[in-house]
Amino acid sequence: SGYTAGMGEAVFKQKKSFSPSALVYGNGACPRYWYLAFSGTEFVDDHDAYSVANMASGTHGHERIQKAITDAGIMVESEKRIVTQDPPIFGFADAIIQWEEDQPVVEIKTMREESFAYRKFAKPPNYHLMQLIIYMKVLGKKLGILLYESKNSHELHAIAVEPTPEYIAWADYAFEWMREVRKSWEDGQLPQKPYRSNSKVCKTCPIQKACAAADKGTVKIKPLEYLA
Repeated sequence: SGYTAGMGEAVFKQKKSFSPSALVYGNGACPRYWYLAFSGTEFVDDHDAYSVANMASGTHGHERIQKAITDAGIMVESEKRIVTQDPPIFGFADAIIQWEEDQPVVEIKTMREESFAYRKFAKPPNYHLMQLIIYMKVLGKKLGILLYESKNSHELHAIAVEPTPEYIAWADYAFEWMREVRKSWEDGQLPQKPYRSNSKVCKTCPIQKACAAADKGTVKIKPLEYLA
């Protein structure tokens, strides 16, 4: 399949910073993953054709919605850089918009109609919330918006997010966790594997082979705890 050309091949990569979108899902909670990623290691991308096509569709959807926001005259900044040095974080938020007196940060998520219909009546997934909360902390925002779109009907649904005490506490904890993991790398102290080798996290990790071949590790750091 043309979608999966090059998939399954090992490619050397070296991460310079934590990515908010990667941090809040799957292997992003693993301290050993980030240590090896900062050091530079072999990554294997084995997404199937459906996943690749789905990601491409999501990218096109983001661009279309960003254009609509711009055409509506409320776009303040598209692809807002999310950057800190301590801990090192780098990413992009989809938009900063003018919403009455506020300029909230916006994260766009596209999904199938079945998931969209559920999102209209349920709390957002925690990994969506955590990603947005990190953006809000870095930017000092008191308001964020999760903007959902149905890929079927293109209907939009916006959910406002404010920094509750629970969200603020989690963001502070996540930043301290990142600092601890980064310091372990700076000190050359490889974290021990916090999961069993047959765990779902390890099975889907792009550096599982490099991790298995690396040393056992010298320090214990718990995985990042996600919002309950």
